[in-house]
Amino acid sequence: MVTMSSSSGAAPTFTETARRAQIVQAAITTVNELGYPRASLAEIARRAGVAKSAIVYYFASKDMLLLHVVEHVFTALDDVRDKAVAAHTDPAAQLRAYVGSHLAHVDGHRPEITAGIEIVVSHRGPDGIPLYLTATDEDTALLRRILGDGMAQGVFRQLPLRLAVDVVEALLDTVTTQLQRDPTADLGTLREEIPTIVFRALAAPE
Repeated sequence: MVTMSSSSGAAPTFTETARRAQIVQAAITTVNELGYPRASLAEIARRAGVAKSAIVYYFASKDMLLLHVVEHVFTALDDVRDKAVAAHTDPAAQLRAYVGSHLAHVDGHRPEITAGIEIVVSHRGPDGIPLYLTATDEDTALLRRILGDGMAQGVFRQLPLRLAVDVVEALLDTVTTQLQRDPTADLGTLREEIPTIVFRALAAPE
């Protein structure tokens, strides 16, 4: 996670925190309007109403800023799912909470999610590897635990854990794909049907 401090090394002031949030929001808007390749510091600065030097002061470079956007967007999604899952103890209820909170958050935070996906798909690290290919098992640790516990308790059918995770993630990804096609799309049907499809796919045999 990108951590910022004031130029003196002290904790950021309220004004500095607000300015960083303003720049992050401008970066989200720019990526959504122009796409990742054309989201230059100049364009982001124009939308934020600040000089390019202000962005460099807080984030050092365009790459640092856009990686911070990714961290900001998906940490918020993780926090929502964590809180929803923590309210339940059995795997079936936890999975329903995980899926439902994910879908609701994506629907309610469309600009942030679409910009985050655009950056993840388009950004390449110093080694040339796209950001989306650098994911690890830690990124799906909560889902892996829910599904693993459910299989162990006979709530879900026995599948390779990686396959079960991929099934759930692929279904959830249909929502973000729809938003990339049409940011104003009605997600009502998907939000109703995806949980049903998930449980049909993972249900233990009678």
